[in-house]
Amino acid sequence: MSSWRHRTGMGSKTETPARDAPRRKISASSGRRSRFRSTPTGFPIMPDRVTKTSHSDEAVGVPRIAVLVPTYDNRDTLESVLRAAADHDLPLVVIDDASTDGCEAIIADLRQRGVVHQSFRVPRNLGKAGALRAGFELLRRSGFTHAITCDSDAQHDTDLIPVFAEATRRSPGAYLLGCRFPLHPDQPRRNLIGRTSSNVAIRAHCGIAVGDSPCGFRCWPLELAATVRGLSGRYAWEEEMITRAAWAGWPVGSIDVPAIYHARDTRVSHYRFRRDWSEGIGIYLLLLGEALLPRIHRGGPDRHPFRTAFLRRFDRLLSPGPLRGRRPEAATNRWFLLVALVLATFVAMVAPASTATIAAIAWAGWRWHAGFAAIVIASLPSLDASGMSRSILEWVVLAGGASLLSGFLRPGLRATPAAR
Repeated sequence: MSSWRHRTGMGSKTETPARDAPRRKISASSGRRSRFRSTPTGFPIMPDRVTKTSHSDEAVGVPRIAVLVPTYDNRDTLESVLRAAADHDLPLVVIDDASTDGCEAIIADLRQRGVVHQSFRVPRNLGKAGALRAGFELLRRSGFTHAITCDSDAQHDTDLIPVFAEATRRSPGAYLLGCRFPLHPDQPRRNLIGRTSSNVAIRAHCGIAVGDSPCGFRCWPLELAATVRGLSGRYAWEEEMITRAAWAGWPVGSIDVPAIYHARDTRVSHYRFRRDWSEGIGIYLLLLGEALLPRIHRGGPDRHPFRTAFLRRFDRLLSPGPLRGRRPEAATNRWFLLVALVLATFVAMVAPASTATIAAIAWAGWRWHAGFAAIVIASLPSLDASGMSRSILEWVVLAGGASLLSGFLRPGLRATPAAR
């Protein structure tokens, strides 16, 4: 029987996987060549996919959490990250995304020493999204329910792994995102612009104000990773999954993590600005188009996608959300509001005044969580041309101003591990 070994201060202990977990082990050292098949979206995934997470009878309802570290050509920081991540009494799993710089030998050595509990080397480079999905599938087969993911470039503080684990035990149905706050003084401006743009796009897609959508330090319910499909194959996948998880009714929470940036000459990044930025823009535009179309998402005992989405849209119609404070989520609301008002002004100047224009603006504003103020500004010329009485029009404008003001009256945001 296969087992997972935990490092503890008293030595090692053995935890037996769930009885109904598959017995076939998947690892680079098994001598068996792994075969991959493609999903309808083109993602390679591991074969023999399971559809439900296995549990022992005694552990039903108790999250089984592992730490997942994907890596690609990060040999200088890999060993220190893995040793630090292994110090928290959680199984440590490494996915080697076909590294070429000797990471495979480091992982094999640490596995031999009991630091790494399980590893898998994909036969070809899949990108971060593919590596994460391979790791999620491996964990699901082994009976785990949640994965705490952190990068191997030493930019995530592994001492916060127990914080994610404890928050997951309190709210096992939540998708927990790390939020690097406060900002690092040496954070590259290009990264900050990309982070803000992603946050604003997600705010439009699903109405949720996140503070750091690109951060890879997260805790994933593995059911979410198995049932919610993304289209991106690289870095934009993590941002895309926030939107799709919210659409599917998953609660999205936030945990503050420190922002760590190494010196430019020692920093290793596989992000390619032209390629990955272009893919991200394409995904965000696609999601904006999808957001215009109503669709039915399957819920669960604790998830009600239709009701959650309706209530969130209604709330965003009445108020843009909290706008005060230094929290990055409040900054997301402010940037989104600015973009919405600028676009609304542009639409008001160029759109033909007609009843059809009012209907189109109302629908787009509702689906994109633009808020009543932006909808009023964009449709004001059409409302005026429709013959609406001046007194009613004044009341409509006043209501739009009140909805805008409400954002400054709402209490400031704070990081909460299970906020909807």
